[in-house]
Amino acid sequence: MRTVANNVRGMFFVSLLGAMAGILAAQAETVTAEPDAFLEYVGATGTQYIDTGVNAETGLKARLDFAWDTSVTSGSDWSLLAAATADNSSDNRSRIFLCHYYGGGGKPFFGYGLKQRGNPAKSFVFAAGRRYEIVSDMSDTNSFELVQNGMKTFSTADRETYAANGNNVNLNLNLFVFACNYGGNPTWKSKGKLYELKIFKKTGEIAGTNTFDLIRHYLPCIKNGRAGLYDKVNGTISYSFTSGSDFVAGPVLDKPLDFVKWVWTNGKQWFDTLVWGKSGLKSEVDISVREYEGDHCILGTRRNNNRYYPAYSYEKRFRYAYGTMPKRENTNISVPTNDVSYYMDTRYLIKSDLRDGYQSVIVDKNGGAYVVELHKDDQAYLTGENVVTNTMALMACHQDNSYTFPSKGLIYATKIWDGDELLRDFVPVVATNAEGVAYAGLYDTVSERIFRQIGTAEFDLASQVGGVTNSLRTAVASPTTRIGYIDSDALLDYVDLGIIGKDGVEMETEMAWLYVPTDGAFVGARTNTQQDHGGNTGVRFYPYHYWKNAEAGSRHRLCYDGDLFVIGSQAATANTKYRIATRLDVDCGYASLSTFSNGAWGAPETRTILPENGYDSPVNTGLPLYLFAVNIDGVPRFPGKVRLYKLKLKEKQQDGSYALVRDLVPVFDPATGGAALWDKVTESYFRNGGKYQLAGGGAERPIAPGVIISIK
Repeated sequence: MRTVANNVRGMFFVSLLGAMAGILAAQAETVTAEPDAFLEYVGATGTQYIDTGVNAETGLKARLDFAWDTSVTSGSDWSLLAAATADNSSDNRSRIFLCHYYGGGGKPFFGYGLKQRGNPAKSFVFAAGRRYEIVSDMSDTNSFELVQNGMKTFSTADRETYAANGNNVNLNLNLFVFACNYGGNPTWKSKGKLYELKIFKKTGEIAGTNTFDLIRHYLPCIKNGRAGLYDKVNGTISYSFTSGSDFVAGPVLDKPLDFVKWVWTNGKQWFDTLVWGKSGLKSEVDISVREYEGDHCILGTRRNNNRYYPAYSYEKRFRYAYGTMPKRENTNISVPTNDVSYYMDTRYLIKSDLRDGYQSVIVDKNGGAYVVELHKDDQAYLTGENVVTNTMALMACHQDNSYTFPSKGLIYATKIWDGDELLRDFVPVVATNAEGVAYAGLYDTVSERIFRQIGTAEFDLASQVGGVTNSLRTAVASPTTRIGYIDSDALLDYVDLGIIGKDGVEMETEMAWLYVPTDGAFVGARTNTQQDHGGNTGVRFYPYHYWKNAEAGSRHRLCYDGDLFVIGSQAATANTKYRIATRLDVDCGYASLSTFSNGAWGAPETRTILPENGYDSPVNTGLPLYLFAVNIDGVPRFPGKVRLYKLKLKEKQQDGSYALVRDLVPVFDPATGGAALWDKVTESYFRNGGKYQLAGGGAERPIAPGVIISIK
């Protein structure tokens, strides 16, 4: 199978401005610039650090994702995010220690104020080289949480006795990263890897809960070959403040190539969100569920008897479980039994707010909301820190060290908050790895990372990935390989032809039905006011359609306004090649059909299909024609399972003549790795609007190289 060329490394071109920024970066520690790429981490070897520009004072909170170096157990003091006033007597120092390692006791320190050396934990030693997440709050609550491998290891309750010593500390010193700002000097420099760092400043309180502004959001990056920390808040890159000693660059992260509508999990793909299931989280899951019987976790985690299911499906109902007992409520939404209809159209937004005092689940079905409140009766619920869970999985349950109850469905988007802090903002994407192999996953716009599925199978780009909604590639070369045909799947494939279905359209095509439909579209557009897109209301414009009807019989047809016209005298048969020409023109409409048999085309059956002057006015749907489906007010309906060999469209001009506006041939698609239609008129690609790839095959032959063109 062909793979997409590796555009991750090559799609960012260094401009003259970027080169100038690189020169400045060598002279200044913090510059305004956009990264060339993001990194998995930046490493410090004990000499590098940065100045955040954030004053060390009461009211700060930080979230850190990091790993100490393998020598962390050697007994040295290391600071990751800290500042302290300079005094030889430790009892006379004031500190803001958001993250510090106390080598003498082998324990993490956190805390602030006079005489505070940090409050070491009672019984915890950092493991060398292991990745941790810390949330350290100096906003007057002096709280601390540390997560190890997705498991909460210790928190505020695990510290030694703490006597508050001043709630309004102001050191007039900036916080340093990978060091402590000790009276203006970088001291206790760290060795390790930093994956992400957020710094918040308290702004006030609402109903007794602190509110914060995000003032720094550091992500590892590289610019002009130099590793640094990109601050998403201010759009700046900070390089090591130590002259001649740069950060160690971790692996370059894959970048999205195409944003797509959805990824479809078939029970073999799921994701670890790396968000610890605990009180205080909110989430939104935008999804279509495809499996109705039994238990299926959409978003959740479980450890022992502690369940945390913000979104769950059980026996045709959406449910949740929250706490040490399986509190399940029914949202009273029955899952439709029509699989195809549910798959294409039924979309749910599941909103869970599991903060103390806010517990609720809202399910929004196509604009209609169903609300379920969590009732605190005799059930045990998550409050404070009394429950230990795993990180939450999406489309499965992260249970102890395994993943259970997988779900099937389409993921459109997922968001997770801790309080009001957005932790994850997942959108479906297609990217390539370092070897140039294309894959689908979820892109977190917060951390700028692509989360790959961790199930038993990769996503199939031809069947499990939605159509492109936006592409980061600005140009793709014209095709070099023409193929024999395009196949549609009678489910989700469709192509927007970009030509309005209105009076004065002529179509010529060679095609075959792979499966003769009861009511299947080839090319069409239709306005409609009925919610189910059925009935005979609205304006129809079908250059070619097929319909089986008990009274009218099975025939090739087209439709103008509300009238159906038969093309030819025979019913279609599967895998038979047809040549069809139609013109929908109120003055001179016609249709002809030829059958390919025994290596030759038969004589066309030609007839006039529109009575001259038989309509009050020309038809205009105002909608672009879809190929392989009917465009009904922007929704692809009546899909057909079709093999397409070629397609031409002409439009009527003011002088009454017809001009060629589309000349589509099947080609290998260098962007998606599948097939596409190449328009020789506009020299542009027409791609699948329903899925990422179109299927194609048949004999291949070269196409003369064309110009570089923008992706349509």
